[in-house]
Amino acid sequence: MAPTGTQHFPEGGRPSGVPPLVTPSFAAPLFAGWFVALFVVCWSMLPELLQTVPHADNVEQLNWAHALQWGYLKHPPLPTALLWTASAAFGPSAFLTYFLAMACVGASLLIIWRCALVLGGPGAGNVALTALLLTSADYYLMGRGSFLNHNTVMLPFVAASAWAVLQIVRDAPGQSTWRPWLLLGLVQALGLLTKYQMAIIIAANAAALLACGPWRQPGRAGAFAGHVLLCAVATALPLLPHYLWLQQHAFSTFTYAEHNLLADLPLLQRIGHTLGFLVQQVGRLAPAAVALGLALLLQRRQMKDTASAPGGPAGVAAKAAVDPKLALALLYLAVVPLGIVVGLALVGGVAPQNHWGASATLLLPLLLATRLPAARALRPVAALAGVLAVQAMAVIWNIVVAFQSPGFHHRFPAQPLAAMAQAYWQQHEPGPLRVVVGPDWDAGAIALFLPGHPAVLASGNRGQAPWVTDDELARCGALVFWRPEQAAQDQVGAAISDRIEYPVTLQSPARYAGVATIAAGILAPTAPGCAQAAP
Repeated sequence: MAPTGTQHFPEGGRPSGVPPLVTPSFAAPLFAGWFVALFVVCWSMLPELLQTVPHADNVEQLNWAHALQWGYLKHPPLPTALLWTASAAFGPSAFLTYFLAMACVGASLLIIWRCALVLGGPGAGNVALTALLLTSADYYLMGRGSFLNHNTVMLPFVAASAWAVLQIVRDAPGQSTWRPWLLLGLVQALGLLTKYQMAIIIAANAAALLACGPWRQPGRAGAFAGHVLLCAVATALPLLPHYLWLQQHAFSTFTYAEHNLLADLPLLQRIGHTLGFLVQQVGRLAPAAVALGLALLLQRRQMKDTASAPGGPAGVAAKAAVDPKLALALLYLAVVPLGIVVGLALVGGVAPQNHWGASATLLLPLLLATRLPAARALRPVAALAGVLAVQAMAVIWNIVVAFQSPGFHHRFPAQPLAAMAQAYWQQHEPGPLRVVVGPDWDAGAIALFLPGHPAVLASGNRGQAPWVTDDELARCGALVFWRPEQAAQDQVGAAISDRIEYPVTLQSPARYAGVATIAAGILAPTAPGCAQAAP
């Protein structure tokens, strides 16, 4: 049997017009691996070069990563645990957050490539590469891929659960094993420990398995029930520590989620929010569509002589038969999540957030690559050219925005402000700087460049950093930041603002133009015993 992704022809050679497939068998994995590696490095380096501070989501994760917990004020623990582990090995940095986020994106792309190989059909190797390339042109995975947040970290678990479902559906009667079911349960659990939105993906997985009917095949009903039980247990057991944490912390993550889930929008607002959400998804997926269009135009120009020949690309597309059960499973996996979000908005009055589309639309380029005949007949070299053109345009767009319309993350001079703040602290306090208090983005960005990377008590909210204890504040004090155009009390709370001493204004030139200003003050220690920081 030929290896996956290769095709062999009888003596006499390849029929005229048939697009060459990827040979030998190791070429496709090598191509996929190198493309994903370069993709991850490129989109990790771009924010490192263009930004002075990380994205707000990345700073939030850096703030939380001071302590390993089974949950945090707003979200489950897995993304922060990932950063905590990496920071312990490499030290906290802005680039580390970009790379970790893009590594999650890269893992998702490789799993989607494997999903396409599971689907099979003529030219499966080419189709799988096309699916990988088109998915990489989703703007969620390019311009926003370096955001280390719960939406990004959830993506590989979405893709892995789809792969497990496709494996289950593909198994012939009597050949089904427990392994893909166990994998499905574990990745669903990991997804839920990343973001509760994984529940939507779990619903899509269940719909695909029920619709494709492995439970209806003779002799499989009992095995199917046992496998479902195994999957459910594998999903539920890893959640137990997080559930216990939730009980101890008044289910704070649920309280945060209620803001959108219990919005109870009136009818007209439901329609407006839904349309706005869908328009955003079209915009984020538009680069993939443009890449496909460019690839098809390039291939048409290169293959004018053979496009209409019998056995040419059109003929290959017409023969592209995928197992109907697998095709149906992919349809459910790709479309149901988006349908659930729309249904929650229209029927439940939920306020859909645009970033929910990151996982809800992840598999749509794969669906397009496997269902559209023109995409199935596309050669990887043409797809690569189209995708690289779109990637280049996206890079240029990000550069133009950074120079022409820079945001806080492009301009804020956190590193020079941190040097000033450290000198200011040493002027008034002999002990080490252990705690920083202030608006989460501002204070967290400055803290990243302070010696020892002190803990951040964001907005003075003890729920944001319960590891910062009253005893530590009493012994070590804190450096307090606030934006001078607003009252300190509104930014860090009266309990802290009323104790601020030696207030000062720190200023540093911002990148590109202007001056950045931050107010600072000292929360003096009230008890002895703040140990010196480790060297």
